[in-house]
Amino acid sequence: MAEYSNIFDGSYNPFEALAALLVKEKARVLKAMESRGKFIPVDLGEKRPLKIGFAPGDGIGPIVAKAARTIMENLLSGEIAKGDIVVVEIPDLTIENRIKLDVVAPPGSIEAIDQCDVILKMPLETPDSSKYPNVPSANVWMRQYMDLFACVRRIQNDEMGIDFTVFRCNFGTPYQDAKSAGMMEIGGREEYSLCFWPQARIDIERLTHLACLHAQKSNNDFVVLNFKDNVIRPDAAGLNWAKAYIDENFPDIDYLSVKPDDFSYTITQPGKIKAMKGEKTSKTFKLTSMVCNNIVGDMAGDESGMYVGGIGGVGSANVSFTQGMFEAGGGTGTRMIKENRGHFASPVAVVKATGELLGFIGYTNHQRKILKALDALTAADLVPNGGRNEVTCEQATKFLIKELSG
Repeated sequence: MAEYSNIFDGSYNPFEALAALLVKEKARVLKAMESRGKFIPVDLGEKRPLKIGFAPGDGIGPIVAKAARTIMENLLSGEIAKGDIVVVEIPDLTIENRIKLDVVAPPGSIEAIDQCDVILKMPLETPDSSKYPNVPSANVWMRQYMDLFACVRRIQNDEMGIDFTVFRCNFGTPYQDAKSAGMMEIGGREEYSLCFWPQARIDIERLTHLACLHAQKSNNDFVVLNFKDNVIRPDAAGLNWAKAYIDENFPDIDYLSVKPDDFSYTITQPGKIKAMKGEKTSKTFKLTSMVCNNIVGDMAGDESGMYVGGIGGVGSANVSFTQGMFEAGGGTGTRMIKENRGHFASPVAVVKATGELLGFIGYTNHQRKILKALDALTAADLVPNGGRNEVTCEQATKFLIKELSG
């Protein structure tokens, strides 16, 4: 037992890295708490000049980026020409540069990000942590750096009568890389990864606030609260905080608690979304708004992609009350690139994200046009599916531009 003694005699402290990060987390939470009681979304449609950052990404990112960039600049050509809207290039934010510099983001990338009101980002590769332990996810870092506390994914399928939005908390719960929490060694070998993280009440409250505003806008005074509260203590706290916040600030809104274990069974039945009974009133509601913690929301958002043809058809918005970053649901398609199939990548998710960005900054008419063009793309059976139907990203992009200009 001698090799284990340092765990108990105090000579080895596996929590040092975590303790340092908790100090930073506390400072972040205290700063966020200053906004409590002032959760008012800023109307970026009124801000001019407005700066839109553009990050081409890794893997299939630069391929699908052409679709997003072309469509965005075509629809905003007048505003860009007048200088009312400025597109800011976010340089160097690639997996190669990040690994070479051993940083989560190069200085030039950070300098550009600091200028932006909103960002349109293509997929970014997360390095293999066994080879590059000091280069964590740039996707997660950008959300944290910009304090984008909510990931918002809209799931819409008119044929099935589905139209709901998943509001995922971007901070807290066990969704951290090993480096951020720490590793424990026994006998000179890594034996434990300490992957846990506190859940801040302020993050649950402001996420719930956004979901309630969305419910009201949808003329449906009801939200679903999706937490793993039966076994994860931060989830139990998060669920209670969400309910308390609704009761105090949105007393007319009802809610229903569900577990991620039975997510699909709870909300769906063959061909359509189930009607749901609210816990407060026992009235029947349709699903339009769902609140989730970080890891549960990741699963719920990805699972919901099955209603729109797969994760490649899901756009993703990461927002605060003042800023937003918009991206595709899904990854960098590394295998597609290795197999020389990158040109068959679908641009649907990034084009949806482009539409969500335009809606976020006040151009809801452009967002509707984009959704209509995407419906036409689907109807024409021209959505690329990795090469099986031999439709390329470029062909799909040309079709979408033609639809939008018609």
